[in-house]
Amino acid sequence: MKALLVTLSLTLLLTSCFGTSSTDNVNLVSFEGKWFTMQVPKAWTPVSEKDLPKPKSGTVAGAFTSSEITSGFANNLLILQDTLAASTDATMNSRKYAVVNQALTTWEYLEYTKLSDSKVIFGDQDEGLITIFEARYNQETPKQKFLQTAKICGKNVYLLTIGLNLTSASTSKYSDIFKTFSCK
Repeated sequence: MKALLVTLSLTLLLTSCFGTSSTDNVNLVSFEGKWFTMQVPKAWTPVSEKDLPKPKSGTVAGAFTSSEITSGFANNLLILQDTLAASTDATMNSRKYAVVNQALTTWEYLEYTKLSDSKVIFGDQDEGLITIFEARYNQETPKQKFLQTAKICGKNVYLLTIGLNLTSASTSKYSDIFKTFSCK
């Protein structure tokens, strides 16, 4: 669960470091993680490990950012990986984990406004939940739009977060990116 709290800071770090994208065209390309596969925006570039802070718990399994910068921010995707605790409820699934994650992290944000929840069916047919919300990390950062979900693959859990600028009206094309996530 500690990885859940780290997600916010890493996502906002990526957002603040890499700008926002005005592009509405999301062409995808395959990304192979150690224990998963996923389609990511072709125009977004991987963020090197040396440019990422070390999470307190878990690891960064993937980070991508748009090259287009607007007002100092870029649209981005962050994939955090952690191991489920041995004490995790045996009935825990991707959807439940996403709900718990939102409940535990909403207090970390300023000006948190939940916009919607929607069902997602991942590439391996597992059902999850996408939460779309607007928030600020702190007083110095502008309000951003976030899409977030969680995916459990065996004993691993992946927290997937897409950070967008507020001018991104349509989020469906970004939600569709989450549908491509599959466990190996």
